[in-house]
Amino acid sequence: MKKIILIFSILFNCGFLFSQNLLHHVEPISWWVNMKSSKFQILIHGDQLKELDINIPDSKIELLKVHYLENENYVALDVEVIERGEAFSFDIYFSKNDQLIEKYNYQMGLKSERNMENESFSSKDVIYLITPDRFSNGDKNNDIIKSLKEQKMNRQDPSARHGGDIQGIINHLDYIAEMGFTAIWSTPLLENNMKELSYHGYAITDLYKIDPRMGSNELYKELALKAKAKGIKLIKDVVLNHIGSNHWWMNDLPSENWINNTANYVNTSHTREALHDPYSVEKDVVGFTDGWFVKQMPDLNQRNPFLATYIIQNSLWWIEYAQLSGFRVDTYSYSDRDFLNSWNKAIDNEYPGFNIVGEEWTTDKSIIGLWQKPNLIQKEAVSIIQKHPSFIPSLMDFPLNEALVEALQPKDQKWDHKLSILYRNMAQDYLYPKAGNMVVFLDNHDMSRAYYQLKHDFSYWKMAQAFLMINRGIPQVYYGTEVLLSDSVKPGDHGVLREDFPGGWDSDVKNAFLGKMSVLQNDAQVFLKQLLNWRKNCTAIHNGELKHFAPTYENEVYTVVRYDENSLVLLVLNNEEDNIEIIPNNYINEIDFKKTATKAKVIMTNNFIDLNTKVSINPKNFLLLEIEL
Repeated sequence: MKKIILIFSILFNCGFLFSQNLLHHVEPISWWVNMKSSKFQILIHGDQLKELDINIPDSKIELLKVHYLENENYVALDVEVIERGEAFSFDIYFSKNDQLIEKYNYQMGLKSERNMENESFSSKDVIYLITPDRFSNGDKNNDIIKSLKEQKMNRQDPSARHGGDIQGIINHLDYIAEMGFTAIWSTPLLENNMKELSYHGYAITDLYKIDPRMGSNELYKELALKAKAKGIKLIKDVVLNHIGSNHWWMNDLPSENWINNTANYVNTSHTREALHDPYSVEKDVVGFTDGWFVKQMPDLNQRNPFLATYIIQNSLWWIEYAQLSGFRVDTYSYSDRDFLNSWNKAIDNEYPGFNIVGEEWTTDKSIIGLWQKPNLIQKEAVSIIQKHPSFIPSLMDFPLNEALVEALQPKDQKWDHKLSILYRNMAQDYLYPKAGNMVVFLDNHDMSRAYYQLKHDFSYWKMAQAFLMINRGIPQVYYGTEVLLSDSVKPGDHGVLREDFPGGWDSDVKNAFLGKMSVLQNDAQVFLKQLLNWRKNCTAIHNGELKHFAPTYENEVYTVVRYDENSLVLLVLNNEEDNIEIIPNNYINEIDFKKTATKAKVIMTNNFIDLNTKVSINPKNFLLLEIEL
């Protein structure tokens, strides 16, 4: 303490040589008192910081160590919070030859108390995935920002910005809630100061700043709080693997190994199998993790300890600042494996129960299963898992997505068994440590629209939605799916499939928010709304047991049953060319259901039927029943 006071006195007695341009970035931009870990690290970027002495003469904070990085313009400060319980600020002093050059005031807020077991997204929820630029333009004043590189806004150009923003989402929270969605996953909203294709958000240029064309940090926080007030959770899309080439780091890298393959551009091999291959060589592993996606997205080297700490703290910062309820992680497996595990553990330590879903885009169920915790699945991979354990709670269920689309197609011949594809996929859930926490979906922002994939067959579309909403896992619906948006004009084109939501712009003739669409679109919207709002209160679907009945050679019929002590749900999918007749109790009596019942409600009609009487199901249709106990 005497040393701190002495330094403080010297600095003020020797005069000031303040430089307004000395510091360029101080990150995290703030922190919190009462975090479980009292220690954190501040990365500072400025002019020739290596030449300066740095001190924090404050009894509430202890400066543990000053790390002068490879680049003389960077320092990293290890600090520890000494006094807990109240918010405060402290000054960081930069001096040279006992003369004060600069003083920076750092803010410490008070961490909120939250119960993530209740607040984070789970199988009780249905997620609404939004590409903000294409959802609704709530603030026309931020359509063009003169300080940013891309000045083009043209709704007729699929690759240009269209003007959607955070305010547009806020303006339609009532619509989202009334539809029955209980969580929002927005594609990235952080600054994307790129010359083109900045609308999608995945080439981030500032990890602590909301893109001004989307709004502001404060508005993002407002979105989270207003959504929460309506029973909607907010999930942030996180990019750990790469940044945009116009990120400010790229003009002045903290160290040469901050970015992978800076000297010579190397594209990723996309050979994800190498990570789990017991016979793989390091060259193949590195070829997957260290290569870049594209030249506009530099690949981050999370083996650098300062970068690793930076990314971990950035994630924690957004959880606390915006009161988030979950993360979706882009290109999850492409990051360093050991870093990913440290990242997951750090979040779980600070916010136990905070759910995270990773994108591992493969239809190989065994690969996805190896990432989910706990993950001792395949015998030949045990040694690899022990060396690189995985702790992510959830992943996107791409294998089920593929199976569902393949299954819901017309039969080519009498003995064609489409629904068996779906059955066989579900039968392999033993590869998932916790199948109930997988995120299930029909489409997303990177693939053709569900309605197009199902060949514009409304019957199959309804069957798919019914299956997703009663199946294990956490359903996710891409915006516009509820009104049958399709990318048939140019299938698979990212700009086309990320079509503007009808009614999100004042000039739109069609308006899905107000029901001003075609009859078929209105029917689809009403159908999904009814299904989602019923699902909200059905505990058997949230956490109940699941049993299913295999399609037979005689019948292209697939039946799924969900049940708990409160209710039982029975779904029968009919892909036959003719009507079929079933007796519901024939299925119910085959499972370990302790209750007896004689009546059930048909969910989509609200009629009641006798469980011991034959029920007819039309071709390419389904029956959805609930027995409430």
